[in-house]
Amino acid sequence: MKAEFDKILSSHDNMHQEAVGASGYSSSYFYEYKVKEVHRILSKRKTESPISILDFGCGVGNIDPYIRKYFPGAQIYGVDISQESINIANYKNKEINVCYAVLKNNGCLPFKITFDLIFISTVFHHIPKKDHLMTLTLIEHWMKPEALLFIFEHNPYNPVTRLVFSKYDMQGDENANLICPHYLIKQMRKSGFRVLQRNYTLFFPKPLSIFCPLEKFMTGIPFGAQYYIVAKKDYNQ
Repeated sequence: MKAEFDKILSSHDNMHQEAVGASGYSSSYFYEYKVKEVHRILSKRKTESPISILDFGCGVGNIDPYIRKYFPGAQIYGVDISQESINIANYKNKEINVCYAVLKNNGCLPFKITFDLIFISTVFHHIPKKDHLMTLTLIEHWMKPEALLFIFEHNPYNPVTRLVFSKYDMQGDENANLICPHYLIKQMRKSGFRVLQRNYTLFFPKPLSIFCPLEKFMTGIPFGAQYYIVAKKDYNQ
């Protein structure tokens, strides 16, 4: 998987912009949207602002400037399997104080801390299914007792998402597979998580952006371009 991503690093940003172009938005809109959604959920839950945040599968660090924007006082960490991606992330984000590292071959986290918030954006569909449970179990061990996990994924129930995924995502990873939310929730529960929310999101393209404020009322409708799951440690298992 690492080798597949390294092949397309030089063209990754252009590929992403081409993939989302039909929506009328830029890539940066989607990066910021997800962090805004995390911030909105935390505010709604009246959760204290996280002190330590991990961007798991951070890639070249495109989301991290927005994490810094919405959580200015947090310690931000990014981890990825690709050294080349980490090098680019360090260069791009050298002004915003993010600590980047490569995930070790044994799956151990290269940081000796635990986190208040772990953010995972469209990463799990690149991880082989046989490794999902193990990966989630590792992630659960990296979290503080009351920490929250946010996992964003492409919605396989949306036909446009399926089309875009087949055309663009699989260029970077021919073994990538869309993940149904019900499957992911099941794996999360098996690995020690209590699922708090599953929300569908990103319903409207830019020409219909006037309706975007309605999205927070549509989270149960399975036709958004993506979905996200919010979870925490389950101490009742």
